[in-house]
Amino acid sequence: MKLQEIENSLLSEDEEIRRSALKSLKGVSLNDSLAIVITAMGDASWRVRKEAVEIFICSAPDEASIEKLLELLRNEDNAGLRNSAAEAVIRLGSSVAVPLIKKVQDADTDVRKFIIDVMGAIGDPVFVQPLLNALNDSDVNVASAAAEHLGALGDSNATTSLVNAIVSNESVLFRFSALEALGKLAPSGSVPDEILQLADQDILRKAVYDYLGNTSDVKSVLFLLCGLSCRQKSARAAAIKALFRINNRASHEDRKLISEHLRGMRGSDIVPGLLELFDGRDAVLIDALIWCSHVTGDIRFVPLLIETFVVDRFAVAALLSLKCFGQEGVAEIVARYSTSDENARAALCVLVGECGYAAYGDMVKSALKDNYPGVRKAAAVTVGKLGLISSIPDLVELIDDASQDVCSAAVASLQVFALLDRETVLGVSRRLSDSEVPSHRRYASLLLASLGESERLLLLVNDEDPQVRRAAVSAIGTLNAGTVSQVLKMALADECPDVRIAAAGALGQMKEKSAIEDLEKALEDEDAWVQCAAMKAINMIAPESTMEIVKRLGERVEGLLMITCLQMLESICTPEALTFIKQALESRDPDVVRQARMSLEIHSTKNN
Repeated sequence: MKLQEIENSLLSEDEEIRRSALKSLKGVSLNDSLAIVITAMGDASWRVRKEAVEIFICSAPDEASIEKLLELLRNEDNAGLRNSAAEAVIRLGSSVAVPLIKKVQDADTDVRKFIIDVMGAIGDPVFVQPLLNALNDSDVNVASAAAEHLGALGDSNATTSLVNAIVSNESVLFRFSALEALGKLAPSGSVPDEILQLADQDILRKAVYDYLGNTSDVKSVLFLLCGLSCRQKSARAAAIKALFRINNRASHEDRKLISEHLRGMRGSDIVPGLLELFDGRDAVLIDALIWCSHVTGDIRFVPLLIETFVVDRFAVAALLSLKCFGQEGVAEIVARYSTSDENARAALCVLVGECGYAAYGDMVKSALKDNYPGVRKAAAVTVGKLGLISSIPDLVELIDDASQDVCSAAVASLQVFALLDRETVLGVSRRLSDSEVPSHRRYASLLLASLGESERLLLLVNDEDPQVRRAAVSAIGTLNAGTVSQVLKMALADECPDVRIAAAGALGQMKEKSAIEDLEKALEDEDAWVQCAAMKAINMIAPESTMEIVKRLGERVEGLLMITCLQMLESICTPEALTFIKQALESRDPDVVRQARMSLEIHSTKNN
C-alpha cells in the first residue's frame, strides 16, 4: 500500500481499516512515514494510537524524530496525542536521554512537567542531575514532580539538595513531595534542624513524622514522643508509627533507650490519645500500638489487645503483650467478660489457656455452654490445656455440637485427658463406640487410639459405616500393636476408596516394609486417588524403590498418578529420574506438563 493510500485510509470511519493501514507501514523508513505515524497517534481510537506507538518504536527513531515526537507534548488540544507521545518516549527508555534533557528547561510549564514525569517513568540514574536542577523550577508542580521522582530513583546523593530545596521553597505542595522523597531515600545521620522545624506547622507535621520514621536517627525519638501528645490524630498516628519503625532498625542499646522513654508514659494522659487512634484498618498502626502496649505495660491497652488478638495477622504479638500483663491483665479482662462480645470472650479463654491460669477454670467451664461456637471451641481447647478433668461431661455433650470445629476441639481435649484420667475417658470411648450414631463411633476411634485400646479399635475397622472405618484405619496406624499392619493391608481392599486411601497413608506413616507388595497392587486400583496414596506410601517406606516401580508401571502412569510420580522423583538425584521428568514435558495432559516443569525446577535446585 502506498503512503498516500495509507493516509487516505486513516480518514476512514472504520477503526479497523485505520489500524490495518498503519500495519502496512512496518519496514517503511520513519523519515518517510513520520507525519502519518504522528497523525495516527492522535486518532480517536486507542487501538489505532497504540498501533502508531508500536510503529514508531519499531522503526528505530533517530534523535531528530524523537525531538519531533517531544514537540507533541505541547499540544493542548489532543490529550490522546500527548499521552501517545509520552508512552513512546518512555518505552524507548534511556536511549532518549539526550533530547529529553534538552527539553527539561523548555519555556512551556506543561512540557517541562511532562518531561520530568517521563524521566521518572524511565527511572534511569542519568536523569538524577536534571531532576536535581528541576527542584528549583519556578513552577511548583514541576519542582514537586522532580522531588517525587528523585525519591523513586533512590539516589541518596539527592538528600542534601532536597533538604536545601525544602528550606528555600515554602510551597506546602512541594514540601509534602520533598519530604516523602526524603523518606524513601532513608538518609543516615542526624536529621537537619530545618526539617524538624517544619513540624511547627500543623499542615506539615504528619509529613515530617512520616519522614522521621524512615530515618535511622534515634535522636528524633524525643521529638516524636512529643508528637504523641499532638491534638491531630493523623500526626499522633504518624508519630507512633515512626517510633515503631525506628525501634525496629535500632541497635540493642538504642532500643533500651526508646523503651525507657515509652515506659514513662505508663498511666499518663498520652495513652487515651493513642487508644483513640485504633480503627482496625491500618496494619502498621496496629503493630505500633501493640508494640507500645508491650513496652509501656499500661493496663488500658488490654481491650485493644483483646480485639486485635482475634485477627490472625496480629494474634501472636497481641498474645505476647497480654501475657506480659500477667494476672493483673487477666483480672482486667475478666471484669469486662460479661459485657464483652463473642470475640473478646473467645480471646479470654485462649489467653487463660496459654498462660495456664487455672484460677479462672470455672469461667472457662461456663464458656463451654456459651451461645457462640467460637467461644465454645476456645473453651474446649482451654480446658484441655488446663487439665480440667471435671469438664469431661461437658466435653462429651459438645461431641454433638452443631459446629464441627467445636466437636473436634472437644474430642482433642478428651484425648489429652486420656493421660490424666484414663478410666473416665475409657468409659466415654466405650459408650461412643457402642453408639448407633456414626459420628460417635468416629470420635471413639480417636479416643481409643489415644488410650492404646487396639482390640476395640480393630472392631471399628469393620464398622458398617465407611467413614467410621476410615477414621478407625487412620487411628490404628498410630499404634504399634502386632496385628495392625495386617489389618491395614486388608483395608487396602475395602469397598470404600476413602478407607483404602487411609490405609495406604497409615502404612506409609508406619514405614511398614512388608506392605510394599500390597501397595504395589494398590497402584492398579480403579480409583486414581488410591493409586496416588499408594505411590506416596511406597516412597515413604522405600524411596530407593520409587524409580524402579515407576518404570514398571510403564504406560499406565498418567493423570493424577503421573503427577504424584513426578513429585516423588523430585528428590531422587539420578539421571534416570531426571530423564523421566523431562519426558513428561511431552505429555498431552497440560496438568502433567505443568507439574513436570515444576518438578524439573525443584530437581535442579536440590541437586545443584
